[in-house]
Amino acid sequence: MYKELIRKIKSKKIKVAIIGLGYVGLPLAVRFLKKNIHVIGVDSDIKKIQQLKKGESYIKSISNKTISYFKNFNFELSEKYSSIKFADVVIICLPTPLKKNSKNPDLKYLFDCAKNIKKYIKDYHIVILESTVYPGLTQIFIDKIVSNKKIISGKNFFYGYSPERENPGDKNFNYFTTPKIISGYSDKCKILVNNIYKHICRKTVLTSTIKIAETTKLLENLYRSVNIALVNEMKIISNKFNMNIFEIIDAAATKNFGFQKFTPGPGYGGHCIPIDPYYLSWASKQVGYNPRFVELAGQINTNIPSWTVREILKNKKLKNKKNINALILGVAYKKNIDDDRESPSYRFMKIFNKKKIKFDYNDPYLKSLRIGRNNSIKKKSVQVTSKNLKKYDFVILLTDHDIYNYKFIANNAKLIFDTRGIYNNISLKNKNNIYLL
Repeated sequence: MYKELIRKIKSKKIKVAIIGLGYVGLPLAVRFLKKNIHVIGVDSDIKKIQQLKKGESYIKSISNKTISYFKNFNFELSEKYSSIKFADVVIICLPTPLKKNSKNPDLKYLFDCAKNIKKYIKDYHIVILESTVYPGLTQIFIDKIVSNKKIISGKNFFYGYSPERENPGDKNFNYFTTPKIISGYSDKCKILVNNIYKHICRKTVLTSTIKIAETTKLLENLYRSVNIALVNEMKIISNKFNMNIFEIIDAAATKNFGFQKFTPGPGYGGHCIPIDPYYLSWASKQVGYNPRFVELAGQINTNIPSWTVREILKNKKLKNKKNINALILGVAYKKNIDDDRESPSYRFMKIFNKKKIKFDYNDPYLKSLRIGRNNSIKKKSVQVTSKNLKKYDFVILLTDHDIYNYKFIANNAKLIFDTRGIYNNISLKNKNNIYLL
C-alpha cells in the first residue's frame, strides 16, 4: 500500500485537501492545480467558499480569471471538514496568532481543526502542517487527530511539517527559486512529503526531525525581527543626533561583506514577524530559559508607533494645536498588497483615538477597514486629491505603495511624516514640509 501511495503521488493521481484558504492556503492550492493535481479546498469561512465558487478571488495576487478557470476543472470547494475523507493528502494552512491580551500562542484554529477532522482521518492518509508553530506542536496536533489504535504512524499513517515561505506582494516569488523545508515523522513520511512538494518546488531541503523544521521557520522570522528592531533603535538614536538614518544605512550597505541592509519603518506587521518570536519565547520558557534578546526585539518594534506619534506631536506646527486632523497613507502591513494582518497602521489608529487626533486613511488595496482581531474602527478609504490633502494638518506615510504619486502628495500636503524613507530618494525643490521618522 505504501508503494501504491508513492506511485499515486508521482503520477499525480492523488487528491490534496487544503484546510485554510487564506494568504498561504489559496496560493498553495493554485500551485497544485497548475500541476494538474486535484485539490479539495476547505475553509470554515462560508463567504470565502461562496466567492471562490463564483470565480471571485479575495486575494489581489490571485486573479478572478485563475479562480474561474480552475473551479470548472479539478478544484472542489467546501466549508465542511468531512470532504477530507476523499483526499489522500491533507495540508493544514491555518493561522496561529497570539492571544488577544497576551503574547502567548493562540492555537484555537489548529485545535478546532483537529477536533473537526479527527473522525475523518483514515488509513494511509498523509497529513502535513504548514502553519507556523513552536517546537513540538506538530506532534501535539497529530496526537489530537489520531486516536484509532489501528492507525500507526509511519506504517499506515504518515505526517510531516513543511513551513510556508510565502512573500506577499513579491511578483517574483515562487517555489522554483525559493527552496521548501521538508520534514517527516519517519523516513517513509519524509519520502512521501518530499515527493508531494516536488511537484511544485524546484528544490526541497530535508531536516532530520520535525522539531528542526518547526524551529527553522521561527529562526527565519526572528532574524528579521531582530534586525528590524536594530535599525528601528538606530532610527531613534539617529533622531536624537539629528542625523538621517536612511543615509546611514545606505552608506553602511556599500560594505560587500558582513552586512545585510534592513530599513526602519512604523513598526512591524504581517502574520510572521510580530508573532513568531513570541512563539519561540513562550516555548523556551516552558523548558526553563527566558530568551531576553528575543523579547527585547519584540518590545522595540512594538513601541515604534508610540515613539513616532510622540515625535510628530513635538513638531512646532502641531505642538500647541487643538483638534488635529491626520491622514494615514497605507493600512496594509507592506506595500502593494491587500494584507492588513497585524498591521502597525491599526496601532497608530488606536493611539490617535487615545490622543483625540481625528484621522482618515487612504489605501488603494483596502477600500474599507476590516473589522476583526486588531481593529474595531469602521472607516472607508478617502481619495488622495489636492483638496483632501490640504484639509489635514499632517499626512503620515505608513505603507509605501508604488501607486502613490509622492511628488503630488508633497506639493499639496501641509506636513508629511515619512516612516518609510520614500522621500529620502525623491528629488523635490522644497522638502521643508517633510520629516523622516
